[in-house]
Amino acid sequence: MLFNKRFRSVMLVLGLAAVILFTMTASPSLAEKPIKIGMIDCYTGGAAAFTKPALTAWKMVIDEFNAKGGLNGRKIELVIRDDKFKPDEALSYARELVLKDNVDFLAGTTNSASALAVSEYAKQKKKLFIIHISRSDRITGEKGHRYVFRGCPSADIEGLAGGEYAATMPFKKWYIIGEDYEYGHSIADNFWKGLKKNRPDVEKIGEAWPKVGETDYSPYMTALAGAKPDAVYVAFGASGLLPFSKQAKLFGLTEKFPLFAFAFADSIIPMILKSDMPTGIFGGSNYLWYYPNTPENKSFVAKYLEYTTKLGSPDKYPSGIGVFAGYCCAKFLTDAILKAGTTDTENVVSAMEGLSIDTPIGKIVMRACDHQAATPAFWGKVEQVEGFPFPVIKNVVATSPEKTMPSCEEIEKERKKEK
Repeated sequence: MLFNKRFRSVMLVLGLAAVILFTMTASPSLAEKPIKIGMIDCYTGGAAAFTKPALTAWKMVIDEFNAKGGLNGRKIELVIRDDKFKPDEALSYARELVLKDNVDFLAGTTNSASALAVSEYAKQKKKLFIIHISRSDRITGEKGHRYVFRGCPSADIEGLAGGEYAATMPFKKWYIIGEDYEYGHSIADNFWKGLKKNRPDVEKIGEAWPKVGETDYSPYMTALAGAKPDAVYVAFGASGLLPFSKQAKLFGLTEKFPLFAFAFADSIIPMILKSDMPTGIFGGSNYLWYYPNTPENKSFVAKYLEYTTKLGSPDKYPSGIGVFAGYCCAKFLTDAILKAGTTDTENVVSAMEGLSIDTPIGKIVMRACDHQAATPAFWGKVEQVEGFPFPVIKNVVATSPEKTMPSCEEIEKERKKEK
C-alpha cells in the first residue's frame, strides 16, 4: 500500500512537471507564430501600376500593427502570389495558400473574375477573404456570403455616382466602349443605370467590347467616331485603361468627344501618362490626395510620403484605387483581429461586420448585411489647375454611399434569387 501511494505521488509530480515543461516550451512558439495573410494579385503587366501601391499601403499598416506588438506578440506576415490577371491562376494560388501555406486570411485581387473565383473557394473553406481593388457589384451582391468582404468601393457605388454626375450634362447620345470582362460590364451597366435614372431621355447609340489583353484599339475608335455620339463612357479596368488612354489621345478621341471614366481622376493615371495625359475629360476616384483639404488628409499624404521615402520610392500623391484601397482593407482586417482578440475566422468575421475605421476622408463603415465598405465617390472634370503638378478635378462632386449602395433588403433578394 505504502509503495502504491509513493508511486502515485511520484507520477503526479512527474505529470505536473511535464505540463509545466510543455507550457514553458509551447507558449513562446505560439506567441511567435506569425499571422499569415495570403495576398493574391496581379504584379505584372498594366495592372501592376495599381496593385503595387496597394501592397505598399498594406505593408504600411502591417508595419504599424507589428511595431505595436501585434496580437499578443503575434506579428503579421504577408505571403504574396502573382496571378497575372488570370482567374484560374488566382484560384490555384488560393488553394495553395490555404492548403500548403496555412494562411489565416486571404486578401487582394484586382481582376473581378479572380475575386469571384477566390471568393467561392473561400466560402467552401470558410476562410475570410478581403478584396482591395476588384469592383464588380456581384462580389458583395448576389454572390456575397459570410466569408467575403470588400474594403474598396463597388462598381454600383462608383458607376451610379458617375451616371448621376453625367446626367447634369447636356449630352443625349452616348457610346460605351469597355473591356469585355466582369468589371467592364459591371461598371458600364451601373453608369448607364445611374444616367438613365436621372436622364430618361438619353440614348445609347453604340457600344464596343475589346477583349482583355488587346493592344490595338484603333478599329474600335474608328467605329466609335463614325457613330458620332455626344459623349462616351470608357469602361476599362486596371489592365487596359492606361494603354487605351494613350491611344485615345493619339487618335484625337479626347478632343472630339467628352470622355467619362471612373479612374481618370486617380493620381496614378497622370503620374504614369505624363505628357500623354488627356485633359478636359470627366473622371472619378474613391480618394483624392488634395480633397478634402483637411489636416487628416494632409497628415495621411505626409505619412505615406515618409513611408515610401524610407522604402526608396517617395510618393507624394497617393492614389485612390491603389494606396487608399490597400490602406482601408489592411485597417479593416487588423482592427478586426485586435477587436476579436484572436485569428479565429468566425470571430474575426463577426468583429469586422459593422466595423468603423478612421480614414483621411472620414469614418468608413463595413456594412454588416453585405460586407461592403460604405465609401463615397468623387467625380468632376479633369483639367490642369494652377499650383498642381498634373491635371486634377477642379470642382469636386462628392456622392455619399447612402445614395448609391443598394439597400440591405435588395441585397437579400438578390442572394435569394441566386440560390
